[in-house]
Amino acid sequence: MRRSVARLASLVGSLACVTALGCGEEEPPLGCPQPLEELITEAALVAHMDAWVEVAAAHGGTRSAASGGDRASADYVERVLREAGYTVIRQEVTYEGFEVRDAEFAEVSPGLRDFAQAVDFRVAHFSASGEVNATVTAVDLTLGVDNVSTSGCEEEDFLSFPVGDVALIQRGGCAYRIKESNAAAAGASAVVIFNQGNTAERRALIVPRLTSSATLPVLGVGYQLGVDLSQRIASGLSLRIMVDSAVIVERTENVLAELPGSAEAGVIMVGAHLDSVPEGPGINDNGSGSAAVLELGVQLARCELREPVRLAFWGAEELGLLGSASYIKSLSESAIRAIALYVNLDMIASPNTARFLYDGDGSGFGEVGPAGSDDLEAALREAYAESGLATREIPFDGRSDYGPFIAVGIPSGGVFTGAEGVKSEDEAADFGGVAGAPYDACYHQSCDDGSNYDKLELLVNTRAVAMVLESYAMGERSLQGSSTTSGPSPGS
Repeated sequence: MRRSVARLASLVGSLACVTALGCGEEEPPLGCPQPLEELITEAALVAHMDAWVEVAAAHGGTRSAASGGDRASADYVERVLREAGYTVIRQEVTYEGFEVRDAEFAEVSPGLRDFAQAVDFRVAHFSASGEVNATVTAVDLTLGVDNVSTSGCEEEDFLSFPVGDVALIQRGGCAYRIKESNAAAAGASAVVIFNQGNTAERRALIVPRLTSSATLPVLGVGYQLGVDLSQRIASGLSLRIMVDSAVIVERTENVLAELPGSAEAGVIMVGAHLDSVPEGPGINDNGSGSAAVLELGVQLARCELREPVRLAFWGAEELGLLGSASYIKSLSESAIRAIALYVNLDMIASPNTARFLYDGDGSGFGEVGPAGSDDLEAALREAYAESGLATREIPFDGRSDYGPFIAVGIPSGGVFTGAEGVKSEDEAADFGGVAGAPYDACYHQSCDDGSNYDKLELLVNTRAVAMVLESYAMGERSLQGSSTTSGPSPGS
C-alpha cells in the first residue's frame, strides 16, 4: 500500500508539471515497468545457477579464488551485466596464497604404511614446511556419533603434552588456527587434524584452513583414519610428516557495476561473494547469492531510480572476506560516507532452508549494527510478512561480506538460509524441512552442486530483497545515515 501511494504521488506530480506553465521539460517518471519483485523469475535465476554449474565442471569442479573457475565466473557476470547496459569494473584483489610443492605422510611404527596425498591426507592451507619423525599424542578426543568436540581449543588440553610429539587433534569447537597455535605453544612438532565424525557429513577428508601462516606442519585427514591413528597410540604410534610449502601472491577480482539515480543522495549496495571453496563448485554457497544479485541487476537496469544502486560480486570471501575488505580499504572517507546501506546475500537457497535476517537492531542477540541497520532489518521482515512468510534473526557477527561494511559504520543487513548448523524443531515448524538435520548438508563440500539448492527459496528470497531494494531506490523508504554527497564510481 505504501509503495502504491508513493508511486501515485509521483505520477500526480509529473502530471502537474506537464499541465503547468513554465515547469520545463518533463523528466522521465521514476520506477520500473512493473514492481521489481514481479520482474524476477525462477527461470532466470536457475539459468544463472546452471551457468555456475557449467563453469565449475569445466574447471576441475571448483570456482575457488584465483582458479580458472573463479575467472570464468567473473567473465559470466561481466558479460550478463554488459548486455544489460552496465559499465563493469573488475577490481584486482591481491592476497597471500599458498602452494604445496611436496608432502609425505607415513606410519613408521608400530607398522609401516604410506598415506596418499589427496586420498588419505591433505596439507592444511598455510601449513608450515618441515620434516618430522615423532611419536603421537592425542589431544582431548571425543569420538562417536553426536560427539561434541573441542579438541585442542584450550591451552589446558595440552597440560601434559610431551614436547616434540605430533599432536593428533579432532575438528570442532574452534578455528583450526587456534588448535595449531595451542599445539605450537605446547611444544608439538606437527599437527594432524581429523574430521569430527559427529554427523555423516563430518567424516570425509578435510583440508584445514588456517587464517595465517602456521609455525608447524599441519595435515588434515578423514574421521576414520583419525580414529584408527588414535587407537594405535597405545602401541607406540610414530609418524613421519614432510611438508614443502610456500606462501605466494595470488590474484582475484571484485566485479562492480552501478545504475545511476536522479537524486544520488546515497548509494545502495547489494553484494554476494562469487568464489567457492576449493573442495566444490559452491552452487548454494554462494552461487545462490550471486545469481540473485546478478538478476536483480539485470532487472534494475529497466528502471528509472531515485538513488543509485551498486552491484558487487566479491572475490576471496572464503579466504577471509578478502575482496570486500579490499574494496572498503580502497575507498576514501567521503566515498564510504556516500554508501547509504549494504545488503548482503550469502547462501539464500539452502536445501533444508530457514529464512534468517541479520540482527541489525540487536533485539535478538544484542550486537547492534550501524544506524540504519535496524531499518533495513525491519524492511526485510516486512517484505516477507507481506507474503505471509516467517523469518528469524541471526547474530550480526560479521561472518560474511557485510563485516567490512559495518566496521566502517555503513548500515548493513541481509538474508541467509543456513549452513552447517542444525535445524531446530521450532524452525522446522516455521519453515518446513527436517528438524535435526543441517540446513545445508553439503556446506563446503563437493556435493554443493546443481542439485544442492531449493529453487523456490531462491526465488522467494530474491523477490523479498527486490521489494526492499526498490523501496529504498525509489525514495519510498528513507536512507537513514546516508550522506548527501553524490556516490562515488564503483572503483573509487
